[in-house]
Amino acid sequence: MLNWARENGAIPDDVTWADPVSKMRLTEETPRRQPWELDELRLLFGSSVFTNDLRPDGGRGEAAFWLPLLALFSGARLSELAPITVDDIKLDVPSGVRFMTVIEDTSVGRSVKTKASVRAVPVHSELLRMGFMDFVEHTRAKWSSLGRLFPAIERGPKGTYGEVWSKWFGRYKRSLGIDNENSVFHSFRHGFKDALRAAQVSEDINDALTGHAGGNRVARGYGWKDMVRRFGFPALHAAVEKVAYPGLDLSRLQWLTGAKKTKSRS
Repeated sequence: MLNWARENGAIPDDVTWADPVSKMRLTEETPRRQPWELDELRLLFGSSVFTNDLRPDGGRGEAAFWLPLLALFSGARLSELAPITVDDIKLDVPSGVRFMTVIEDTSVGRSVKTKASVRAVPVHSELLRMGFMDFVEHTRAKWSSLGRLFPAIERGPKGTYGEVWSKWFGRYKRSLGIDNENSVFHSFRHGFKDALRAAQVSEDINDALTGHAGGNRVARGYGWKDMVRRFGFPALHAAVEKVAYPGLDLSRLQWLTGAKKTKSRS
């Protein structure tokens, strides 16, 4: 509770922080979520959703294609990606960097884990190559700038987006033979963070991009503009561009406007 208060601004930043319960914590079970294995990523992104324009009903249209890829190259949570809008995809004119904002708006079911989770994440060049901006502009023309990128995803029982979709994703990956219960949608986030570390990106930038407060009070920030002022788009973009998954070939993946979609109930 004390750490939550600190990370959410209830304890002022100018108050020197010393964790008063640092030696009183119970041993916690190590989280089971781990990054996806390479062979699992190959199975997933080599499947029909990504290579043959298959759009299962449960996958809610283009969400089936884009959500796993966005998570792979941004480290964003499903609850952050599912309600994203056209207007969340922006261009920083001076640097030429395309980026997406992760914001909070509880009135429309958009929430973030902590205030540190509000952030801006440059769009990886692999997503641009696959046609992400074509998809964004296609959606803008259909639904306007205020439209959600994945309008077929509705709020779940808890009031947030992605709850029902995640169950479909679990069924879909199991249908491919990916039975590892540790490989879930959230595992993309772990893989992204590990990829940043492997590329020797500083922990400050790593935490900023993934929305973690880390051990640095200043790194928390209280909005994506504060984050950009601190690090600058060139540095953030350079960090994201270093994210790579050796052995994973995604060169066949391409989103095509107006491509014929095949429906399935799986």
